[in-house]
Amino acid sequence: MQRCKNVLFNVLLSLNLLLLFFVAMADKLVVPPWLQVVGRMHPLVLHFPIVLLIVYIVWNFIFSSRINLEPGIKPIGEWLLLMGALTAVITAIMGLLLSKEPGYNANDLWWHKWSGVSISFLSFFWYAGTNQVRAIKYFHPIAGSLFVVLIILTGHQGAGITHGEGFLSAPVTLATVKPIIAIEDAVVFTNMVLPILQAKCISCHNNNKAKGELIMETQASLLKGGKHGPLWQKDEPLLSLLLQRIHLEQDDKKHMPPAGKAQLDDDEKQIIFQWIKGGTNFTAKVNQLPATDSLHILANKIFTGKAAEVYAFEPANEKEIAKLNNTNRLIHPIALGSPALAVNLYNRKNFNSGWLKELLVLKEQIVSLDVAYMPLKEEDIASIAQFHNLRKLNLNFTSVPGKSLTLLKQLPNLSHLSLSGTQLTKKDVEPLFALPKLASIYLWDAPVSLNEIAALKKINPLMRVEAGFTDDTVLLKLTPPILETEERIITTPLALHLRHYIKGVTIRYTIDGTVPDNIHSLIYTQDVPLNKYTKFTAKAFKPGWLGSDSIIAIFYKNTFKADSIQSLLPLDSTYKGTTGATTLINGEKGDFDFRSGKWLGFRKSKMEMILSYKEPVKISSVTLSSLVDIGGFLMPPVSIEVWGGINVKQMKLLGKITPEQPKMQIPAYQTAYDCTFTATTVKCIKVIAVPVAKLPLWHAGKGQKGWVFVDEIFVN
Repeated sequence: MQRCKNVLFNVLLSLNLLLLFFVAMADKLVVPPWLQVVGRMHPLVLHFPIVLLIVYIVWNFIFSSRINLEPGIKPIGEWLLLMGALTAVITAIMGLLLSKEPGYNANDLWWHKWSGVSISFLSFFWYAGTNQVRAIKYFHPIAGSLFVVLIILTGHQGAGITHGEGFLSAPVTLATVKPIIAIEDAVVFTNMVLPILQAKCISCHNNNKAKGELIMETQASLLKGGKHGPLWQKDEPLLSLLLQRIHLEQDDKKHMPPAGKAQLDDDEKQIIFQWIKGGTNFTAKVNQLPATDSLHILANKIFTGKAAEVYAFEPANEKEIAKLNNTNRLIHPIALGSPALAVNLYNRKNFNSGWLKELLVLKEQIVSLDVAYMPLKEEDIASIAQFHNLRKLNLNFTSVPGKSLTLLKQLPNLSHLSLSGTQLTKKDVEPLFALPKLASIYLWDAPVSLNEIAALKKINPLMRVEAGFTDDTVLLKLTPPILETEERIITTPLALHLRHYIKGVTIRYTIDGTVPDNIHSLIYTQDVPLNKYTKFTAKAFKPGWLGSDSIIAIFYKNTFKADSIQSLLPLDSTYKGTTGATTLINGEKGDFDFRSGKWLGFRKSKMEMILSYKEPVKISSVTLSSLVDIGGFLMPPVSIEVWGGINVKQMKLLGKITPEQPKMQIPAYQTAYDCTFTATTVKCIKVIAVPVAKLPLWHAGKGQKGWVFVDEIFVN
């Protein structure tokens, strides 16, 4: 046993010398990946020295007076101290290795490191001089007490780094007592989103421990994002990095929170999803949301303990819903698992009264109806009046006749009505104030004066009447123009049509991709003719208002549609489109959802497509329509080559381009790569696109292969 002790003591001495070396050379210490694994075992072994050293201190208090009387007791204490000192130095070395990884607050790490190193060195000297210090009166109780304090402080600092500041004392501090929030006062972010981040995310993403260079403690740090880019994309919220990470499989190394940590439940995932989808508003209150909004329904459960409204009717037939859903009409449940339906109508120019009459088979289930901008007639209002379970009705900017509005008195459950931008007068809307459940009515930009609104409020003081913003000292921002031309592929000359619903607005545009200004850019007065590839950009301007955001639309010219297409290499099994290679010549543009079946993805091999024509065509350009999503590893091609000839065996290189690669993380975008060359007569075209072989060092997937995604090939 003594020989074993001597061997372990020599190991203890060697490890403390190694620890001393690591401490002295900390600034120059570089930890290879295999040694990082050792460092990450620090949380696994740190419990051993804590337990062993505290047990030894307690043992000393109990048996210190009997050590000289009972010889068998002394070796037990020596073994406890030796093993405590040995595990302490191993823990300290692992902690130093772990500290070299990025993402930790230097100040907090300094205190934790030196307190941990002190425990290692002091326990070593205590064991080495155990016989000498035993003769010192009161040494053991004083040293033991100091050791307990040092262990608690070190553990507290470590918990703060790992789980956030104040983790140890949180259960007994006043700050952790959650105040009771009334749903009327609840703010979506502060009272619904932030508590989830604090419970499930901030322990790894705080000022003390910023994993992935991401801090989630403040609004500014959330907006900043981390080394992998912003947490959400306002233009394409469903592609947001935060949503991707929390919905990965739990065993995926990029899944957040990581395996072993408390996971988000379904309601928490829904809150995060709905908040991002709704535009990540940091100040919006719950009571500003419609009663049928998913966040409002979830808030009812959180703040009042009540479930969402329970509807007495049965769900509609799924086949009936599928039959009625089309490009002009969207029918969907108001929330997951709810039998209640919401309906939105689109495409004003195609509208007819049959659209609403066809919906009468779902009149029991429809609780929300949006027919904004539709040219409604009295017979349409008569149809709407039959949806007796309707809670929310949007008639904004419609041509609804005033005399027909009284028909809406047949809707006993109507609670929210929007009439903004209509020509309805006080006389037209006054009968609706008798509706028993109508809680709010919107009359922005309608011919109802403030005095008339004041008179209406006297009829029902509890009703909320919104008439618009009237403070002339505040500049408001215009909404963007509306592009009513839906086609994006030009096969014959196309007329581009714009409109704006605010009177007096000037729409300016460019066709070269530059941002329009309010002085030099072209003014939209009539339909813009397009007959070639165009990156169209438009903004709205009006004196006394801030200019709108830009709308951007890319129009593609396709003169020669191929008669057939084939891939010379096997297509990826996951991203092979709905119709294989013909997806690239079917004239259907994809959106930002690269899983929609409208995109072909290439990663394992390059894209090699042969386009064939029955008759010769004279071509001078080939354009690839592509999607770039850096976070999803979708990059521009390294190169694009176009070959052509009369047959497959007699082709020559017509043109080659090398698209520029991104140099940093940016939001996803659609683009086109245009390869031009001298006009050549061909019957066969071969198009080759080469994906990135190794993602750059700044990318989260550095060294891995990139994807190339293409939805159409255009030939002109």
